[in-house]
Amino acid sequence: MDDSINFNDILSLSKKLESERMEREIDEVMLDEYEVDADLQCQLKEGTYHFPNVTHTKTDKQILTRVQSQFSAKVHICRMPLYFHKHDFIEILYVYQGECKQFIESLDNCHVLQEGDLFMLNQNVTHALLQEDEDAVLIKIVVPVSWISHNFIQNIEHENHLYDFFVNAKSERKEYYHYLQFQNCIGEGKLLIERIVTEYYLQQQHSEAAIQSCLQLLMIFLQRKNEEYSNIRYKIAHSSLQTGKIMQYIYDHSETVTLEELSQKFSFNQSYLSRIIKGNCNMNFQDLVRKCRLEKAAILLENSKCSVEKIALMVGYQNAIPVYKGIKEKYGISPTKYRKLHSKNKIDNLSNE
Repeated sequence: MDDSINFNDILSLSKKLESERMEREIDEVMLDEYEVDADLQCQLKEGTYHFPNVTHTKTDKQILTRVQSQFSAKVHICRMPLYFHKHDFIEILYVYQGECKQFIESLDNCHVLQEGDLFMLNQNVTHALLQEDEDAVLIKIVVPVSWISHNFIQNIEHENHLYDFFVNAKSERKEYYHYLQFQNCIGEGKLLIERIVTEYYLQQQHSEAAIQSCLQLLMIFLQRKNEEYSNIRYKIAHSSLQTGKIMQYIYDHSETVTLEELSQKFSFNQSYLSRIIKGNCNMNFQDLVRKCRLEKAAILLENSKCSVEKIALMVGYQNAIPVYKGIKEKYGISPTKYRKLHSKNKIDNLSNE
């Protein structure tokens, strides 16, 4: 890297630009960076959208998918609540300073990443990133799948985990989870990360070719250091992803979903589906549907002025009794008090920002 370029200045620029990006209105961020369906578009338009956090993912609720078709290499700025999401791209996370926690699929599967660790996530991996230390510096590199070509991986040994990782990124099999962790990638590895980020922000002549070359060198570095630097490989089976899709479908259609409908949708018999739900959620199908409806009711109480009776109809009940009873059981207060409490907290939070 050019000695005249101070990488700390590049980091400062990245933090500034990323902070400005994160300060945009929620609807602008969502439409620009996430996969947005018709229902979500409607919520954003009405101003009733509630950004999810990790407590909402026990039923795989609202797992957002980040979309990006262009390469980027930026400092991570933590402004959103901790939330589970997926990508339609490959992400390389490098802990430049400090530490962070990477949760995969649930809060029970936590990887503590230390300074110098590099974590590669393939498409469709449900995860959440926690940065507790404000002084930590995390660099996130987004590699579009379109960048993965024969030329990109030709120098990686075919029996290597990296080769398998990139080949499967291009696979038509979307039900594929894969992620890699490399520990203590300092020295040459750190310099290559710095070079990639610098090229991204300076945008000099042939910057894209330079970035791709640096990425190839980084992969060669990781391959060469496979024994010296601890490499941890992870695969999540197809069945795990399929289970996630089932839980997501139940949440999305909790107003009307039946076990028979679920059976037809996923081509499993009802007994098998009941076992999947019981094994993953520790509750039966009807209890899970009730849980999803109450979660939606709580969000509507927080973010709308609809009456409890109308909210009950919106989440799938014929009258308000199940909502009154459910909110009372879950939160220990009535829906009216729940709304007042959480509306006040939101106003207080806004005033403190």
